[in-house]
Amino acid sequence: MLTRRLLAVVLACAVVGLPAAPAAADPPTHPGGPCLQDNQNVSRSSVAGYADVVNGLDRIARTSKGLVTVHKAGRSGEGRDLLYATVGRGPDVFWLHARIHGDELHSTESVLQVLDHLASGDPDARLIRERMTVIVIPMYNPDGAEANIRQSTTPNRIDLNRDWENFAQPESRAWYALWQQMRPRLALDLHHMGTAPVVEGTDELNQFQIGIRPIDPSRMTATQWRTAQQLSMVSVNALDGFGQTHVARYPDIDITNAVLSRMLLGGPGPDGSSPGFATQGAIFYEVRSVGQKSNGYLERLFTVPTMAVLNAVARGELAGTDVSGIDAIPRATQGTCGV
Repeated sequence: MLTRRLLAVVLACAVVGLPAAPAAADPPTHPGGPCLQDNQNVSRSSVAGYADVVNGLDRIARTSKGLVTVHKAGRSGEGRDLLYATVGRGPDVFWLHARIHGDELHSTESVLQVLDHLASGDPDARLIRERMTVIVIPMYNPDGAEANIRQSTTPNRIDLNRDWENFAQPESRAWYALWQQMRPRLALDLHHMGTAPVVEGTDELNQFQIGIRPIDPSRMTATQWRTAQQLSMVSVNALDGFGQTHVARYPDIDITNAVLSRMLLGGPGPDGSSPGFATQGAIFYEVRSVGQKSNGYLERLFTVPTMAVLNAVARGELAGTDVSGIDAIPRATQGTCGV
């Protein structure tokens, strides 16, 4: 009899839509959560690996009817091909790279999705192809990605985003040569946050940070600094109202040997010579990294602002972007995740 009464209570709760209690294994949440816990085992089975990049690029190129071409910039320390794709034949060259840090997982799938869209019949994609040439690098650091570590693996285990000064790794030398050859006017670098920041002055877990400046603005020209702000505002505006994103501004840094920094500074290259040009605008995104349940949402946090930037450039709208709101973007501060 007691069993029947308990069953009746359970069924009644289901009918009136009472929320179910969270499973004990679920990670704690925070406004904007969930967040990664120290003891949480996150599967990489649903995250793109090197084989997925090879197969994905091949599929997109084969089905694009010649719109996408796949190339090799060189080889990694372990001998993997450094693959990239180009789409479009326009004069305005745009550089997009992901996974320079091998353990920042979701950006690879995001740029493959962007590339797939750029090869489509969508009117925006056609306009981008007409006016731009987009260089897409889904996995800048394939050895680190396969080892699931931040750095390269061999012959030196170093952060590839600090190697555009000494060029100790073959990956750095190969990608620099491509940058020098293609001379992109604009560049975008996709990252994941390594910690659990919150939006300054709130308890909101920050999902997306905009990296406006890889180097101090005093090292940039006025045009470079304004272009960085315009790229940033287009990105932030695209995420307005996009879920509980809680956009914040990445802390101010001045790292002169990072990839974007050297693009803005105009080299020098591995042999010490000047490339004879500098990239006009370069920014980076930092997106929260967590388990596979959030994969689709995290990937869209990359793809939505990336496509907004590409559309703004192709339509000729970037140069007219209002940057008066740049200082209103809140800062990110370090907080305890899941409390």
